[in-house]
Amino acid sequence: MVRSAATLVAAMILPGFALAQEPQGTHTVVTGDTLWDLSQFYYDDPFEWRVIWNANRDVVEDPNWIYPDEMLRIPGLPGTAAGAAEPEEMPAEPQPPAEMPVQPPAAAPPVIPMAGQRTVFYRDTTNGSTGIVRGAETAYYAVSTDAVYSAPWVVRFDTEPEHDGVLVGFATTAQRGSTIRSYELASVDMEVPARVGDMLQLFRITRSIEDIGQVATPTGVLTVSAIGNEGVVGRVLKEYARVQPGDFVRPLPTYEIQPGQYAQEIVGGSEAMVMGFAAPAELNALGRVAFLDLGSDDGVTIGDEFILYGSSLETHTEGTLQVVAVTETMASARILSLTDNVFSRGVVVRLAKKMR
Repeated sequence: MVRSAATLVAAMILPGFALAQEPQGTHTVVTGDTLWDLSQFYYDDPFEWRVIWNANRDVVEDPNWIYPDEMLRIPGLPGTAAGAAEPEEMPAEPQPPAEMPVQPPAAAPPVIPMAGQRTVFYRDTTNGSTGIVRGAETAYYAVSTDAVYSAPWVVRFDTEPEHDGVLVGFATTAQRGSTIRSYELASVDMEVPARVGDMLQLFRITRSIEDIGQVATPTGVLTVSAIGNEGVVGRVLKEYARVQPGDFVRPLPTYEIQPGQYAQEIVGGSEAMVMGFAAPAELNALGRVAFLDLGSDDGVTIGDEFILYGSSLETHTEGTLQVVAVTETMASARILSLTDNVFSRGVVVRLAKKMR
């Protein structure tokens, strides 16, 4: 029977294999196995699933599909003594085609004001018209600033999230309550120098994902209004969740997308695995954010799109993800389309469109 890698159940391993950091040998697939589970069992790290897939390309054509009774080679990790014993079993991971050079990092442009941005739904009423301007006629932002500034990301378990300060509370004693609302002044204990006009992102740790890390979820955007002996005072401009004392503060993520800049179709894109989701839910939905195991170190940028194909023949698309945040090793991607509840932890997607 055919089985999807989205199914996450405990791996059943052949007797005689020890749980070690540098395993070598074979594994016979049983119902419920996934590359994710095998990598977690043999390497104690689900991010190493490509090592097993690369060693079994002649057996596993699509990493989303492995079948009972298939015999898979389990090589040692690259760089270990066990891994060096079988170099022929570790073919290099496919690289992006030559026509996709990685653009050098550009100097960060001024922060684009969040107010007044035009999208495909912008209504031009200057001449008395009430019609919607067509996307073919008006350039729009492929990813809005709100999508970027509100995108959650993953923080490792053994580290504190990088931040420049902590939200203390209301800036005036006359205000009371546990939630700071839009346009209200707040006091911030900054650990680094700040300047009036700086834009800051507010966030907090909201949950943990087993074997992966902690989810940092933005709660709002604040601009520095004044700096005095008592600390930094800022005004809340945006609320993405409840803004509360104790929220961390950091500079806004870099936003470089320009109107009319869209992701272009490519061939031979890299594969990434869905490592988890920003929020727990029984069913996926449009807009939900998934975490992928590729990041800026792999050339992934905001606006890139990943595709989940319905079969190894790539005859149809079952779902699309758009990258809205990137760290060095992981990307946050929101669901743009799906035909069913197809996105689950362990599903492998492929880069199909790249921002130019």
